[in-house]
Amino acid sequence: MNIDENYVKLLKIYAAVVESNGIANAQARLNKDASTISRAITQLEKRLQLTLCNRGRSGFEVTPEGSLVYEESLKLFTGFRGFEKRVESLSGKGLQSLSIGIIDNVITDPNCPLLLAIKQYCADSHPDVMLNIGVQTPHELEKQLLDKRIDMALGIFESKHDAISYTPIYQETDYLYCAVDSDLGKKIQTENTDGNIFDWLNGQNFVSRNFLKETDLIELNLETYGHVTYTENLEAMMFLILSGQYIGFIPQHYADSFEKQGILIPVLPKQFFHISVVEAAHLTRDETLRNVIGQFFKQLK
Repeated sequence: MNIDENYVKLLKIYAAVVESNGIANAQARLNKDASTISRAITQLEKRLQLTLCNRGRSGFEVTPEGSLVYEESLKLFTGFRGFEKRVESLSGKGLQSLSIGIIDNVITDPNCPLLLAIKQYCADSHPDVMLNIGVQTPHELEKQLLDKRIDMALGIFESKHDAISYTPIYQETDYLYCAVDSDLGKKIQTENTDGNIFDWLNGQNFVSRNFLKETDLIELNLETYGHVTYTENLEAMMFLILSGQYIGFIPQHYADSFEKQGILIPVLPKQFFHISVVEAAHLTRDETLRNVIGQFFKQLK
C-alpha cells in the first residue's frame, strides 16, 4: 500500500469525524462543509475497499473495520510526530514546536507559574520554537501525551500512568461555595452558628469536577446528599452553583471575582477546603529526547 500525502489527509479527516462523533460535528473542527467531508470518507472507503462508518438518517456509527482503521491511523500519526520531533532534536535547526496542554482557568491562579515561564522562555530568545497551548480535561491531556499530540501537560492528575512522569508544581485550594441568593446562602448570612450551617448541608445537591474522583465529596463527609452531578470544567460548575440549586468546591482564585460581585459565598471556609496538587506531566523519555521540552520544563519549575 502506497501511503502518500493524499492518503494521510483522508485518514486525518476520517479520524476527526470519528472523534467528533459524526460529519456534522466535525465541520467546525475541519473547517469543511458536510459534502466535502462525506466525499473524503467515500474516497477513503474506496481506496481501502472497506465500509468505515454508517452515516445517514439513523445517525453516525463506526463499523468494526472502521474502528480498527481509526486506531491504526492514530498509531500512524503518532509515528509521524515522533519522527519529526526526533529529527528536530537531532538537528537543532529549523522551526520546532512545543505543544502544552492545560486544565481550564489556571490563568486566574497567582500561584500558577505557566505565564511567567512562557514570558521567560520567550525572553531567552527561542525564535525557532512555536508554542501551542490547548485546554483539556486531565484524562484527555494524558491521552494526548501518550498519542504525542502534546509535549507537556499541566493539571490535576488523581490517577497516574506508568509511561508518564509527573512533577508537582504548586497547590490549588478549593473552598465550598453556594450562591448568595440560595436558601443556604441566605441562612449563612443570618446564622452565626457553625453547627447549624453544617446541619443545613445535609441533603444539598452537590456538583463536582469528575476528574477529582469524589475526593471533594470525601472532604464533606455528610450523612446525606441530594443529587450529585459531575462536570468537566469550572464554568459549568459555576453555572450550577449560581443557580442556587447546588453547592460545590471551587478554586479560590476562580471564585474570587464572583465573591467580589456579591453573588457567591463560601460555606464554613475554615472547615471545608480541598487542596489539590497541580503537576507538570510529560512522557518519561521525552525530557531527554527533545531539548526544547527540557528547557521549558526548567522555566516551569
